[in-house]
Amino acid sequence: MPFDPYHDAITRLTALGPLRVWSLLVTVFGDLAPEDALDGPTLSVIMAEIGIKPEATRVALHRLRADDWIISEKTGRTSRHRLSAKGRADSDAARPRIYAPPFENPVRFALMPSGTVPDPEHFARVLPRLYVADATIPTPQGALILTADDLPKWLDTAAETEDLRAGYAALHATLNDLKLPDAEALGSLRVAVLRVLIVHAWRRLSLKHPMLPRALHSEAWRGHACRAQVMDLLQSLPRPALNDI
Repeated sequence: MPFDPYHDAITRLTALGPLRVWSLLVTVFGDLAPEDALDGPTLSVIMAEIGIKPEATRVALHRLRADDWIISEKTGRTSRHRLSAKGRADSDAARPRIYAPPFENPVRFALMPSGTVPDPEHFARVLPRLYVADATIPTPQGALILTADDLPKWLDTAAETEDLRAGYAALHATLNDLKLPDAEALGSLRVAVLRVLIVHAWRRLSLKHPMLPRALHSEAWRGHACRAQVMDLLQSLPRPALNDI
C-alpha cells in the first residue's frame, strides 16, 4: 500500500492524546472561524475527516451552547454556529499564547499596575499582573520592569512538570516526522483538518503553563522547539476560507 502522508499525519496527531470532542470544537472555532459562522455541513465534514461521529459532535455542540461558548441558529434547514461573546473573549485571551512566534530576541517581564491589561498582541500573561514581551516593545506606564533573575525560582519549576516535558517531547517527535504535501496539493478541507489537529495538540500543552523564555527551562524542555515547528507548519498550511472547505 502506498504511503499516504495525510492520513499518516491524522493518525500520528490523534495518537498524541485522547480527543475530547468539545475541546476539539473549541480549537475548530478558535482557529478556523474566530469571527465567522460555521455551517453545520462544513463542521460535520471536518469532524468526520478526523474520525468523530456525528452523535459525538452534536453532544459536544450542546455542551458548548449550554456553557454560553457558541450560539447556534437555523438558516432554512442548515444550522450555523458561531462563537458567543464569551467564546470570542476566551478565544482572544488564549490567542497570544497559542500563535505567538518563538522568542528570538531578549525578553523582559512587566508587573502591571492593578487594572492594567497590556496589548495581548505583544504581551503574554505569565501570572496575574505579570506579563512577558519582547524587550523592544514599549512598556505601559507605571509597570515594574523585571528580569529573569528577579523571578522566583519556583516559577520555572512549577511550569516544567514531568507530564509537560513528556508531552512536548512526543509532540516534537511527531511534528518532526510529518511528511506533508504543500497546501495546494492537499486542498482546503485537508488543510483545515491538519491545522485543527496541529493547533489542538499544541493548545493542550501551551495553555497549561506560563510563557517563559528558553533560558528558564531545562535542556529536556521541547516547548520552544514545538512553538517554532507549529508556527512553520501553520504558515505552510494557511487558514482556508470557510466557503472553500
